[in-house]
Amino acid sequence: MSQSNRELVVDFLSYKLSQKGYSWSQFSDVEENRTEAPEGTESEMETPSAINGNPSWHLADSPAVNGATGHSSSLDAREVIPMAAVKQALREAGDEFELRYRRAFSDLTSQLHITPGTAYQSFEQVVNELFRDGVNWGRIVAFFSFGGALCVESVDKEMQVLVSRIAAWMATYLNDHLEPWIQENGGW
Repeated sequence: MSQSNRELVVDFLSYKLSQKGYSWSQFSDVEENRTEAPEGTESEMETPSAINGNPSWHLADSPAVNGATGHSSSLDAREVIPMAAVKQALREAGDEFELRYRRAFSDLTSQLHITPGTAYQSFEQVVNELFRDGVNWGRIVAFFSFGGALCVESVDKEMQVLVSRIAAWMATYLNDHLEPWIQENGGW
């Protein structure tokens, strides 16, 4: 599940960055601090999430979804189509969350005073507080929205190096702390 969680994180962050006029491909190649990234992240960081600079959330137009890749395996179609639906649902839930809690949410990200040296500690504190009383779907949406806002804030403040780090932190947290709950509650 690690790769698909990573894919969800990259897709969501790409979407949030694109809403502010940024492209994930601008930041996905920025050198990442390897001491803070989980082992094995390097190959995941190289997974393309954009084609020609466009985010990859329009999978319905993809030849892979439409069976034009030369593979007739129904397993491939079952894996791709639900992931596209999950990505879309997550984006819509994130947009709704941010619309409802816009003021409190923007106050939080601006109050953190993120720097490359303090970003991980701030991320960890907020996420630990978010899930202090347990996991639920609303908090998972808030987790993704927080990561997206943190990425946008980082780019706005010319700290692009943080974008790939935030993606790695989110994927690691998702895999290590949230995945068991997600699976126990029906999966994505």
